[in-house]
Amino acid sequence: MNEWKIRTAAGKEYVFDTEEEARAALPEYGEGSTLWKRKVYRGIASTTMSPKGWIQVD
Repeated sequence: MNEWKIRTAAGKEYVFDTEEEARAALPEYGEGSTLWKRKVYRGIASTTMSPKGWIQVD
């Protein structure tokens, strides 16, 4: 599964569970904001992130 985040021009980051949520919210964060994703594997007691980390989408 993918995890999504928006990084604003000021460097603040906001994480979303779905691409649809992130893309819908992107315009609210202003010019210069970018969209990123990473693979995560979620279990009952833990979350494991991809060793590749965040990849910029937009």
